Amino acid sequence: MTIVAELLTKLDEAMRTVKGHLAEMDAEQLNALLRLLAPRPSIGSAEMVLTILAFREIEARNRAKS
Repeated sequence: MTIVAELLTKLDEAMRTVKGHLAEMDAEQLNALLRLLAPRPSIGSAEMVLTILAFREIEARNRAKS
């Protein structure tokens, strides 16, 4: 269980880091990133997670503007 907890902690740290980088990007950079990613990433892949996080960042910004 200790190994699992350590891995989950590292995964959480990595996700927070990625979210932080996405939050620092401007809209043009986010859209460019989405264009670079595959239109249909494999389920469960890192590319899919990054795509979802980028879309969530864009949606959060759109909600903040409203």
